[in-house]
Amino acid sequence: MTLALDGVRVLDMTHVQSGPSATQLLAWLGADVVKVEAPGGDITRRQLRDVPDADSLYFTMLNCNKRSITLNTKTDRGREILTALIRGADVMVENFAPGAVERMGFAWERIREINPRIVYASIKGFGEGPYTDFKAYEVVAQAMGGSMATTGFEDGPPLATGAQIGDSGTGIHAVAGILA
Repeated sequence: MTLALDGVRVLDMTHVQSGPSATQLLAWLGADVVKVEAPGGDITRRQLRDVPDADSLYFTMLNCNKRSITLNTKTDRGREILTALIRGADVMVENFAPGAVERMGFAWERIREINPRIVYASIKGFGEGPYTDFKAYEVVAQAMGGSMATTGFEDGPPLATGAQIGDSGTGIHAVAGILA
């Protein structure tokens, strides 16, 4: 029996949690996920590390079942390799800060020119509006979305929820969009 996404190649240009949770789900469904990391690697390799000089459990929890490469997209050779990776991918997922992919020279128009059949998922904290260019992490999403107002004590300030509902929920919704 094959998995649903056997034969599908995913170019994973994500970091921290929302993007890696999405691409990990695609990997568990059978996709070949190639995680591209900048020199120095995904910051979560070192965050919440419980074993010295090893990838953290936080990183492995979100990135197991993937292959990883390091790529410097600020060099001509790095951009050449990224172009080849885009050409060979069925899906590309990124969750960089607003404008980062464009600054690399890979705006949507360029990606579509390289591979017209690619499914492109871009995870951002905010859509069109006054916050479009703002970065966002879990606690920002919880505060802006209102979930912090439902957590904590009646006579105290809002508190972040224990579960990372913004990031993991975003990852699941990204997978639903990609599969659609």
